[in-house]
Amino acid sequence: MFRSKARPIVIPQYEHGRLAGTLAQHWGNDHFDRPALNFASFVVGVALHDWHYGFGDNLPIVGAEEAEWIAMTRRGLALRLADPISDVVAKLHLRRLCSYNPTAERVALMAEFDEVVKARLPETGHSRAEFEWADKITRLCDNVAFHFSFEIEQELTAKVCQRVGDEEETAVAYHVQSPGQIIIDPWPFAIPAFSGMIIGYQAEGYPDLLEPVVVPFAVNVRF
Repeated sequence: MFRSKARPIVIPQYEHGRLAGTLAQHWGNDHFDRPALNFASFVVGVALHDWHYGFGDNLPIVGAEEAEWIAMTRRGLALRLADPISDVVAKLHLRRLCSYNPTAERVALMAEFDEVVKARLPETGHSRAEFEWADKITRLCDNVAFHFSFEIEQELTAKVCQRVGDEEETAVAYHVQSPGQIIIDPWPFAIPAFSGMIIGYQAEGYPDLLEPVVVPFAVNVRF
């Protein structure tokens, strides 16, 4: 779960994932291709990339013990989505997270993810390379939702490939502004702007006492 840096609320991983899925749902236009994967399955994989945390998780996204994080990530390895495309999308995300701090235990865990992905690839009808191409979109959607969930102003970039089959990367800038504004440039989405909401909870008493707080978001291109 994310602790807001602006007020005493928390945002669970499940809600963070829902925002990431919303971003993925609108992906694609004349300049940014959708993945070669079945698009609905891809979107579900992005939305459920952290589904192993469950509803109302209480593991801090910053400050968790390494052993706790490894145990939670292993839960993501063990859980299996029925749709093989969604499952591989989610598992490649977790494998990528392990690579950010490649301790011996994380490297071993990456190898286990590789074995699971290899076993499921024949069910998908797609290559590992096609999933790796799509994972850059997953990373961007996750990063935007990640930084949004702390509720502080931040401006960062993430790289994606614009054309299926082309490995040249384009930097996409995203600016999280308060309250609830996300500015993205260049614009990779199919519609000119979109908005919605996720649910946070009052930090006091969470997760035993759930007092919901609506957290609206609006995604726009830089003017």
